[in-house]
Order: sequence, then C-alpha cells, then structure tokens
Amino acid sequence: MSATDVEQVQTGEQVLPFYIVCDESASMAYNGGIDAINNGLPDLHASIASDPLVNDKSRICLISFSDDAEVLCPLAPASDIDALPGVMEKGATSFSAAFRLLKTQIAQDIAMLRADGFQVFRPAVFFISDGEPTDSNWQDSHREFTDKSLNPHAPNIIAFGVDRADADTIRRVGTIAAFLAEQDVNPGNALKEIMRALTNSIVQSSSSSNPTLIIPPAPDGTISLPLDVMDET
Repeated sequence: MSATDVEQVQTGEQVLPFYIVCDESASMAYNGGIDAINNGLPDLHASIASDPLVNDKSRICLISFSDDAEVLCPLAPASDIDALPGVMEKGATSFSAAFRLLKTQIAQDIAMLRADGFQVFRPAVFFISDGEPTDSNWQDSHREFTDKSLNPHAPNIIAFGVDRADADTIRRVGTIAAFLAEQDVNPGNALKEIMRALTNSIVQSSSSSNPTLIIPPAPDGTISLPLDVMDET
C-alpha cells in the first residue's frame, strides 16, 4: 500500500524525509522496548546507507520523547550518519512534546532542503509508543500538527502501539496507518518486528527515482487498526 504526496512542486532532485519517533518513558525499559529499538537501529541505518538509491532519495531523523522531546539525530542522508544514537529510559509520556517538536523541526528541515534545491515529498513519521499519553491535551497539539489547513507541512503518520498502548489513542495518532501489538505478544518481540517493518518501508519507499511512501503490512504480532479518516493524499 502506498501514499504518494508531493509536499510542494519545486523542481529538483526528489527526497522523502523520514522521522522515527520513539517513546522512551520508563515503561519502555521494563518491557524490553528500549532494547528492541536500540538493537534495530543499526540494521535500519545499514540497510539505508548501503543502498545508493535509497540513501540518495531518503533523509532520516531520530526523535525521542518522554517528559519532553529531543532530536537525537538531525535529518540527514544515512551515509552522513556514523551511527544512530540509542534511546534511553526517562520519565513520562508526553505526546504533546513530540508533536510540538516535530512541527517545528519538520518546517525547518523542509526549508533547508528547499534551499538546497530539493523537491520535498510530504514527510513520513513512524511513531512508536507503549502507553497512554500523560498529557491530557495531546489531541490539541496533534491537530495543530496534522491538520493541513493549520500546518502546510503536516506529515503522513504511521503509528505503532505495544504493551499498554490504547487502541483508540494509537489510531488517533496515525493519519494513514496504525498498528497495535496483540495482547499475548511480548512487547520486546513486537518491537523487533516493528523495527523490521519500518526498515523495509523506508527501503521500499526510496527504491525508485520517484520516492513513494510504502505503508507496511501489519508487522508479525500486530493488528492493523481502522482509522477515523484515511488520508492518502
């Protein structure tokens, strides 16, 4: 399944920015989630950097969030990154912090890419969390971030939930796809499969001269959640 969306019509070399957004709240350490993510990041990096076309057509950014949000690796071609830094156990689960940072960072990154002469496709966000947000107003930040009438750079979001994540919350986060780990699946094992699916999506999306976001099938041990609004434009 694919979602094609040119962020703007400027001529020039085409690139598709990817943002990997990882929950690093304390619960992610208890269930093996942080280890699973950190073990999957080197494979993701190697898979992208080792393919010249994929490396050329994609840009990668790694963001973590807990009480606040932080850019762990600024947007760049994978070949320009020595290694993706790992996520670390921290505090609570502020979705608002992640959405606010993403909105600002994506706008800055698109401006930078355009200034360098690139044709930028609508960014893709892979959002990974294992729990309920601890901030009650997160939906306001999400709307400001994802509503194209409020944010011209609103991205396509694929959301993944594991462990205690609530299905209704995860499908509200996702704008084009959402997946939830099945209850009898170990969260660490589910995240291994999620990292594999995420890597395959980036590689497949960037494997042509005209990059197109490929929505992965449900990773092993997860189910696909219906969205209130499926937006593939």
